[in-house]
Amino acid sequence: MPSSLTHIVLLHSNDIHGDFAPADRDGIRTGGIARLSGFVHDVRGREEQVIYVIAGDMFMGSVIDREYKGLSTVKLVNALEPDVFSAGNHEADYGLSHLLFLEKCADFPIVCANIYIKELNRRVFLPYRDVVRGGVKLRFIGLLTQTVAEHFRQEELVDDAVSIRDVREEIGKVLAETAEDPADVTILMTHIGIEEDKQLAESGLPGVDFIIGGHSHTRMEEPLVIGGIPIVQAGCGSGQIGRFDLYVDKESRRPDHYTWQLCPVDETVCGEDPLVAFYYDRFVAETDRKYDRTLVTWPQTYTHPGFHRETELGDLFADLYAEIFGSDVFFLTTNVIWAREMGPVVTKRDLMVSFPYENAVYELEMTGERLTAMLHHIYRREAWEGANIFFLFSGTLSVEVRSGDREIREILYRGEPVDPAAHLRVGITGYVFRNITPFLGIGQEEIGDTVTVRKLADNDRDAMERHFETHRTAAPVRFGRLTCTD
Repeated sequence: MPSSLTHIVLLHSNDIHGDFAPADRDGIRTGGIARLSGFVHDVRGREEQVIYVIAGDMFMGSVIDREYKGLSTVKLVNALEPDVFSAGNHEADYGLSHLLFLEKCADFPIVCANIYIKELNRRVFLPYRDVVRGGVKLRFIGLLTQTVAEHFRQEELVDDAVSIRDVREEIGKVLAETAEDPADVTILMTHIGIEEDKQLAESGLPGVDFIIGGHSHTRMEEPLVIGGIPIVQAGCGSGQIGRFDLYVDKESRRPDHYTWQLCPVDETVCGEDPLVAFYYDRFVAETDRKYDRTLVTWPQTYTHPGFHRETELGDLFADLYAEIFGSDVFFLTTNVIWAREMGPVVTKRDLMVSFPYENAVYELEMTGERLTAMLHHIYRREAWEGANIFFLFSGTLSVEVRSGDREIREILYRGEPVDPAAHLRVGITGYVFRNITPFLGIGQEEIGDTVTVRKLADNDRDAMERHFETHRTAAPVRFGRLTCTD
């Protein structure tokens, strides 16, 4: 390497989501928070100039995170020693006030440039963090998706006090505010999703060198370069980590070149950090005593391999919701289920991990005609082409879609064409109700007019647990209620 270049190793994770336990993948122990820490500290021991950053959503997804409301996660992440942590939307799952408390418990800086206290026109967090390695100053600017506002709306007083501002405007503000103290390398740590990252880069970002993203869980084999800006993500979970090898020219104070790779985190490349393993084992022992009790036994293991398809587990839970809440048909978003598979024995821990969010449940009463229109909105072409939300429904309904143009060919309710004049009770979660117009195509002007609303429960998971106490077994699921045909 020429003497004029400084070599910096930049490691990055995103959307770990409480993936703290190792997994067996083809006979190889992979991931887990202790092994991730082992990987990071191993690189730090071998390389001179190392930076490790996390682009949001470390919280939520594990029982130990929920049991300790993030305090356990902060303790584990403290041992990872990240140089910068950019806030993700799930960091606000326990409320903004609690997140500010957790920030005080963290030994690492949390950055986010676009959350503001409205009245004071003041940012809630530091907008950026400078990290110096080998005489090179790298500036990391944190940016967060608008969807975090959903969590703030559930917190009394906070919704009116806080605003999430436009990402691009905040990038410009930070660059203007730091114009007299420029960095050698400027990196956006975005938690807005790969599509938003692409739009940002396409619009032109003078002064920005790299984008390290999160939120969309995009697993990349190589950087996506748009407008001269490399965009990367490291998928989700703890089984892999992104690695930049940056080479910065000491004279021009600018990046000269780089390489990037997605590195596996498994037993073939690194061991576990014993301190992190010690902390993790203690948390697991505490939660095991509380949550390892059997709730229900199913006839088989049900799978949930993806978010944009019908799945056995999605069908099963749509049927369970319909049964528990007395719905004629229940609609469930596939992303509400976090497990890849469940059963045949289901414990309370399994239920909490698979449904990390407690949701209210609502009933919409509408005509068959309105239900048909809603289905055409739900299964429009965009739903099949990578949209964030995809719906499944209980077994009283069957929908056939043409594979070519994705138009609905047939809708059957209890085996018969839907009666346009019929009055049907349609169940949805609170998450869907809060987004009723974009998700279901139901305008606010229709509520109370063509669509009546009734709240059925405050906590769906509690209702499921009570149901399992009296229904210790479940019938096999009818798969194939949503079909695509030529």
